[in-house]
Amino acid sequence: MRAQQKQNIKGISLIEVMVVLAIVGVVAGIGFPNFTKWQVDRKVRAHSEKIATVFTTATTQVERGSYPYTRVTIETDTSTSPTEVKITAHGIKQDALSNLLNAGSSIDCTNTIFSSADELISYNLDGIKLFHLAGGGGSAICFSKGGKYFKQWNLADSQQNIVLDNKTTNNYVAICYDKEKTCDAPNKAFDATDQLPVYLVNYSRFGMIQKFKWNYSKNDWRSR
Repeated sequence: MRAQQKQNIKGISLIEVMVVLAIVGVVAGIGFPNFTKWQVDRKVRAHSEKIATVFTTATTQVERGSYPYTRVTIETDTSTSPTEVKITAHGIKQDALSNLLNAGSSIDCTNTIFSSADELISYNLDGIKLFHLAGGGGSAICFSKGGKYFKQWNLADSQQNIVLDNKTTNNYVAICYDKEKTCDAPNKAFDATDQLPVYLVNYSRFGMIQKFKWNYSKNDWRSR
């Protein structure tokens, strides 16, 4: 009886193994690109959230009156691999700002004004590109209550305009994956071959912070 049972046991043929491997290969080939794109999207989105947090911190401190004048500084180090972006918020206290005003100093958004300011928050971000804001001595955006001393410095002041919610503005930071050939945010509709994620943080002189993502099917920025 046992001998008959042993004879009825069948093994797996080579053809069956090859069929299974082929199926696994097809599934992996379909799923891996999607998984890779998901990972890229997750990373770019996470860094965009950190950038939004820095802007929110700077504007919230102004609204609370803790710091009457704040500055968000963006610096890109292209010598590192992957590229590293540092974004920092600094704040000037009321007595320091009053001294500048009493001395007749012009209130601008330069490094000189904020050389001894308090650091509020800072992030080092790697593996991303910023549209237009890379290199060239960096960029900065300054906020004050009611937008009285709102200013953009260096590259932030010379960005191309972009349309967000039917309004034209250059008050934004566009974030792309660093493996993209370019991070050409305003012309993204004409560069849809890779369809890698592009996120955007929009700020206003009055401290409103909004977040967007490029929608390839609609060829437009969508609020998120």
